Amino acid sequence: MSGVRRALLFSFAERYALIVINLASNLIIARLLTPDQIGVYSVTLAVMSIAQVLRDFGVASYLIQEKDLTDDHIRTALGVTLIIGIGLGFVVFAVAPWVADFYREPRMRDLLWLASLNFLLLPFSTISLALLRRRLAFKALAVANLAATLAGAITSVSLSWAGWGPIGLVAGTLVVSATTGFAAWWAQGERRLLRPGLSQWRSLFKFGAQSSVVGVVTSVSMDINDLAVGKLMGFTPVALLSRAQGLMNLFHRDLMGAVRNVAYPAFAKAVREQQAMEPLYIASVTYVCVVAWPFYGFVALYGLETLRLLFGPQWDAAAPLVPIFCLAGALAAAISLIGNLMVAMGQMDLLTRMEVIFQPARAALIVAAAAYWREPWACAAGLALAMLLQLPLVYIVKGKFLPNDWQALRGQLVRSMAVALIALAPPALLLWLHPREPGQTMPIPWFVLAILSCCVAWLLALAWCRHPLAADPAFARLTRLWRRAADNAA
Repeated sequence: MSGVRRALLFSFAERYALIVINLASNLIIARLLTPDQIGVYSVTLAVMSIAQVLRDFGVASYLIQEKDLTDDHIRTALGVTLIIGIGLGFVVFAVAPWVADFYREPRMRDLLWLASLNFLLLPFSTISLALLRRRLAFKALAVANLAATLAGAITSVSLSWAGWGPIGLVAGTLVVSATTGFAAWWAQGERRLLRPGLSQWRSLFKFGAQSSVVGVVTSVSMDINDLAVGKLMGFTPVALLSRAQGLMNLFHRDLMGAVRNVAYPAFAKAVREQQAMEPLYIASVTYVCVVAWPFYGFVALYGLETLRLLFGPQWDAAAPLVPIFCLAGALAAAISLIGNLMVAMGQMDLLTRMEVIFQPARAALIVAAAAYWREPWACAAGLALAMLLQLPLVYIVKGKFLPNDWQALRGQLVRSMAVALIALAPPALLLWLHPREPGQTMPIPWFVLAILSCCVAWLLALAWCRHPLAADPAFARLTRLWRRAADNAA
């Protein structure tokens, strides 16, 4: 097994375990807190996420892509993150009352005050996590992140159960940050305590300034639903959008997070070794889409059932939003690795210019839709339309530094689409055989049958369509194990 495949194995194992932990905690919290309480927390989190991007300042990516990394680079990264973290912590603490007044929600002041402590904890974890990613040490990363997520989930659920409301959710993030920092430092092996410094600040600031611009505009665009809807419509629509988009993010954020964690250092390593990048990119995006498209298609078909299973009946009103978000996610899958590719190939200037144009345009479209229709579906539709318009433009930008092999890309994506359509045929047939009344869910046995039939059809379609994933050595080993288990069961 190659280093990249081993890293992917541990990264996916980590993500699946994190999804299980987060789903379990969300399942409980969704029944303990009201939509209004979760909406207040979501808007607070959206405000914090903008500051979080400034706090990172591209330090993690800087350490991963630096060709000749020395202790001076690491000391500088620690010094810069400490200065920015302390400064942002004071800023968030100071502006909390004004943010609470803007949204006319006094609870947000206390939530932001508590959340500002995160900026004092995160600098220590940022450096250790980046160094582990640079070495593709994803086994150690998985242990650190799992320990932290489990500790945070226990904290959030316990405090929510005790009646602390959104405060319990913020406290959980503090526990995650503290646990991650200690566990990642412990996993380094050497466990050195380096003194902060600033000797390499010029190279870090050149990279970090551009990375921060990209991060801020991306964060605002991603969180604009919560920020705009919270002001225009109130906190309950924010919570409904958050729950519907959360199903999209099961893949776009959680599973793709595992892929991006490995893709960026793997792309950077391929660049250092002067490998041909276009075939590597096409193979990567082909693998992503053949998993993403069946996932989004199934969740779009069974949105109400999935919401009911994960979060309970109080979130049924979010079901009409799910297919729209799934369409946006399916479109985003085809361009989800281009940002990693651009940074790995030293195209930070081009990425900055692209994001400064695309992300505000997407945000403006979503805000305009929210302001005009004052309905959650308008925000979801605005996101889907923005992704549809962005898709071809991103590939045009990519062609400026890495020429697109349109014939190879089209051929592989057509195979992925064929696999997705075949995989979705059985669950769609079950819906036709067992029609539902509006607001009514499919019986659990039929829902389980739909999931199983989709998975089996997907595996068979990979072979029928001769998809590249079917020939991958790691996937071949997995299918052999599956067949052996089936034969033993028979």
